[in-house]
Amino acid sequence: MKKDAVAYLSTRKKGDMEHHRGILEEYCKYKFRINRLFTDHRVNSTPPRKREGYLEMLTYCQEHGITHILFLNLPSLSRNLDNGLDELELLVSEGCIPYFAENDFIAHIDDPTARTRDLKNFLTYMHAYQGFARKTYSHHARSSSKPKGTIGRPRALNDGQVEALITVRRSGVSISQICRMFSVSRSTVSKILDDYPELKGEWKGARSSAKNE
Repeated sequence: MKKDAVAYLSTRKKGDMEHHRGILEEYCKYKFRINRLFTDHRVNSTPPRKREGYLEMLTYCQEHGITHILFLNLPSLSRNLDNGLDELELLVSEGCIPYFAENDFIAHIDDPTARTRDLKNFLTYMHAYQGFARKTYSHHARSSSKPKGTIGRPRALNDGQVEALITVRRSGVSISQICRMFSVSRSTVSKILDDYPELKGEWKGARSSAKNE
C-alpha cells in the first residue's frame, strides 16, 4: 500500500521542474502517493526555513498529518552543508521522515522507525565530524603562522577528513561543494576518489573530458 507523502523541489533552471518531477515519480512507484508538490526557485543558498514554498510544505504536513517528505537529493536541502544537516535534524526531531529520489544512502525505505534510527546515526556521525573539522581547522590556522622545521608538503586532509569527504560524496554532494567544504582543489578530491570510481564518475569535469576525447 502506498504511503501518503509530499514532495519538495528547489529548482535552478527553467527546465529543471519537469525533469526533477519525473525522477520523483519514478522513485515513488509502488511506494508513495504524492499528495502535493511544493517548489522554490533559485533559493539553494537560502536556509530552508526562510523559503516560501518550503514553509508552506511544513504547514501542510502539520495540518494533514503527513510525515513522509520526498526530496530530489540531500544537497537540495541547502548548498551549505551545515544548514542542510541542521534542517535534516530538525525534520527528524519533528517526526518527519525524509526520502531522497537520488543517492538515497539511508536504507529501510519501508520501515519508518528503522529509517529514522539510521538518519539519527548519520547525523550523530556528521555532527561529530563537524566539531572535529572545526578544531582541526583552528589548529591548522594557528600552526600555519609558525615557522616549520619539517621538509616536504603536508597532506591536504587527514584520515578522518578523507573518510568524511567520501561519506558526503556518497550522499550526493557535488565535487564543487566538497572543494568549498574542505578547502581543497579539484585535483586533491580527484586523487582521493581514485579508489572510488563510482563516486568520481559523476563529476561533470570528467564527463566533459570524455566527450572531448
